[in-house]
Amino acid sequence: MTSTLEIWAATPTPFGPDGALNLPVVADQGKHLLAHGVQGAFVGGTSGEFPAMTVAERKALVDEWASVRPDGLALGTHVGHSVLAEARELAAHAEAAGVDLIASVTPYFGVANTLETAVDYLAAVAAEAPSTPFLYYHFPGMTGSPYQPSELVALAVERIPNFAGVKFTHEDLLEFDRTRAVSSKVRVYFGRDELLPAALAFGADAVIGSLYNALAPQAHQVAAAMASGRVADALTLHEPFRQVAAEAGRYGGVGFVKEWLNACGPDTGVARTPWGPLPVAAHDTIERLAASWRAVTPEG
Repeated sequence: MTSTLEIWAATPTPFGPDGALNLPVVADQGKHLLAHGVQGAFVGGTSGEFPAMTVAERKALVDEWASVRPDGLALGTHVGHSVLAEARELAAHAEAAGVDLIASVTPYFGVANTLETAVDYLAAVAAEAPSTPFLYYHFPGMTGSPYQPSELVALAVERIPNFAGVKFTHEDLLEFDRTRAVSSKVRVYFGRDELLPAALAFGADAVIGSLYNALAPQAHQVAAAMASGRVADALTLHEPFRQVAAEAGRYGGVGFVKEWLNACGPDTGVARTPWGPLPVAAHDTIERLAASWRAVTPEG
């Protein structure tokens, strides 16, 4: 089943047993996403472990996705970096590679001292990819940014010609609603997969998240159920998201989700430090959750 919900999967970065990039897996990831009803791959973000990658690795990852992505699958990438010059270099490279959208966090090891400074940073990054839609990646749980995205967007639409949206990874649905209302030219992609039904009730029409690598078919079912007023059905269909998110919270998030996705699709290896490797106890939980996924996913 499909729906009108636009789904982007925040993809894990494939590493081999030696910890190096394992780029041949990317082609399998792309095919898997397209087969499961995903419209776009969002690479090099939090789920892609960008802080644990070199600039050269991040460029190589984008190049591989741009080269092998299947027809019909859009491509976006995160280019944020604690060093502005590196972020600008990544943005220019991403545009040259032909991606469909670019996103960036604001400075995250020492946050921008004012809202205007945060927008200055984003404007400098976006200027290196002027022909590509640019998103602000709002993830205060990771970046520590204290600024409301609705206020940031109000400034960004005046300062950044190619500003097109927000990847909104936060649970504040009132602020999500306020951000959506700032400008009709700005699309807000909801990023808390475990709160999808609530976001849909607030008008979400596009999402970017890691769990959609495996659960996009269920997300389309959730969206269809919500659209037809079947809220109880939507919550039941959404239960696998909440189960995975709850267990991920016990085991550090990124590394747990990555290895759960390995059990549900292409194997992208173990997460790098600080997210991997996982404790032994986590693997039994992963297999239990993966078995539940296989039971409700025909392709599984």
